[in-house]
Amino acid sequence: MPDLSSGQPVLSVIMIGNVGSGDFWDSFKHSGEYLDAVSDPMDRWAKRVVTPIAAKAGGEALFPSDGPPYHPFQKWASRSETLFPSPIGLFISPDWGTWHALRAAILLPFKIEISTAEQEMSNSSLTSPCLSCEGQPCLKICPVDAFGVDRDYDYLACAYHVASDAGTSCASKGCLARRACPVGQQYVLSSEHAAFHMFAFINERKLMGEI
Repeated sequence: MPDLSSGQPVLSVIMIGNVGSGDFWDSFKHSGEYLDAVSDPMDRWAKRVVTPIAAKAGGEALFPSDGPPYHPFQKWASRSETLFPSPIGLFISPDWGTWHALRAAILLPFKIEISTAEQEMSNSSLTSPCLSCEGQPCLKICPVDAFGVDRDYDYLACAYHVASDAGTSCASKGCLARRACPVGQQYVLSSEHAAFHMFAFINERKLMGEI
């Protein structure tokens, strides 16, 4: 964990994120960042919203887009919530499935005390829901077999498919493999929200000359 810019050590970190679409998406899509047609609208929106909150609390905010080098947000998340690796590479929550995302971390120079009951809950003996998932549909539904338990995610095969006429469902509603997971179905992203992220994924690949 980096020190604050003042040199003070960081004693607490608050992870900021969203689950599903809901109020988060409704707030974002009416923001100036979403409407101004400039790149990276969600990153810019998160920085505008969270930075003054962190400052008011006497701390500083960090964001997943800061870098390189990038901060280990997934490692921090796994220390603050009960999360497990999933076959499609995303962390899965027993409650939310894969429909959670980190937007910021607030670093504080003082310690936030957590009750013993809360610590026991966060360090519970829950096991990954993937271990008891019958058939693991997330690994079988992808049209281009982009995921596998013994290999890395084939993001280029995924990108080519999503950008093609055959990939309309993924492009407009979100990843088929992710949607096939039975855990946290009540938090599945709205089509509008999912399409926003898929467009950003494809656009980034195009800008990098990969597709």
